[in-house]
This record gives sequence, structure tokens and C-alpha cells, in this order.
Amino acid sequence: MTTIDPMTIVNNAVTKGELDKLLLGAPEYCYRSRMSPAPGNTDLTELLDVLYERWNPTDRERVRDDLVKALYAIVETYEGLGPVATCVLIESSCRAENSPMLGLPLDDLANKLRSGIERFRSRLEKDKTGEGSEWPDGRLGEFRRLSRITVELGGPSFCE
Repeated sequence: MTTIDPMTIVNNAVTKGELDKLLLGAPEYCYRSRMSPAPGNTDLTELLDVLYERWNPTDRERVRDDLVKALYAIVETYEGLGPVATCVLIESSCRAENSPMLGLPLDDLANKLRSGIERFRSRLEKDKTGEGSEWPDGRLGEFRRLSRITVELGGPSFCE
């Protein structure tokens, strides 16, 4: 499937029950606008915006439940740490700005994320790709930065 419309991409993932694949940037769910600052092949923030801002209110609870299920499925994997951190940050930002939220279980997700970061700590410290390229301690530095921002927004810490 080739499309440049984030609504279509997210709708396909929701319809097929593949929000985990969307979060992980599977090829069929990749989306990145020309002006996107995202370091990878997918701008997850833009795709999540569809779930937060443009999703049909009558299906919002089902979509939230599907997203929570997907987040719990991927938080145990190395590849899933970044998307889960992004979701915790975005939900915290929405809460701080009184914007529409999905009602994610932030404290529980943050605890699971913290455990995953600790489990993969040495790998994260060595990973200087993407967002890890700017930090002396690799991707771990990026997770520390995201956690600090989340806390500033009133959300839970997930990385020390």
C-alpha cells in the first residue's frame, strides 16, 4: 500500500488491528511529510495526531483500548521503547494543554517503560543511530531528555 495520507494509514492500522505495527513503523504504515523533523522513516507524532485529534469520537474508546493493547505488546521490546516513550510524552502534553486525550494509563506505561529501558540499558548506551547520535550515552540520553520533558508537563518519569 502506498499512500501519503496519515488518516488513511492510521485508519488501515485500526481496521486491521495493527496499531503495534503502526507504532513500530512497519513499511505499510510509514509516513513522513517532507518537512518532518523525525529522524527515521516514520513521523509517529504526526500519525498519533490522527488518533488524538481527528478520530471519530464514537470510536475513541475502542481506539484507545486498541492503542493501550499495542503499547503493552511492544514495551517489552527494544524497538518498542521509543514509540511508548513518545505516547507517554504526547498524552502528558495533551493533559498539560487541556487538549483531547485518550486516557492512557500513564503511570503503568511509564513503569513498564522504565523496566524496559533498564533491561536494554547497555544496548541503548551503545546505540548512536538516529536520535542517539547526539548523545554521549546514545539513545539512553534521548530517553532521559524525553522523560525530563514529560515530567515538566506533569507526566510520569520513565528514565533517570
